[in-house]
Amino acid sequence: METITVTTKGQITIPADLRRELQISEGTKLIVTREGEALKIIPVPKLSQLAGVDKNIFKGRKPSKELEEMRKEWTQEFDQRLKEV
Repeated sequence: METITVTTKGQITIPADLRRELQISEGTKLIVTREGEALKIIPVPKLSQLAGVDKNIFKGRKPSKELEEMRKEWTQEFDQRLKEV
């Protein structure tokens, strides 16, 4: 357990060891939710990070260029929606 301090601008610093463990780096999007009197901070996975979760099913196959383009569009749309939240 660590203690962090909120700045006058409402900012906090996530301790370096936690950032490394959770692979949080500059530009990583985080979702903040309230659970009672607690805040929960969750890294938002990029759709590109989820690519390959079904690799055993498609072993030996390569995605089509059309599918790759769709993945890029989905990632862009998802990033845009996060900016709007």
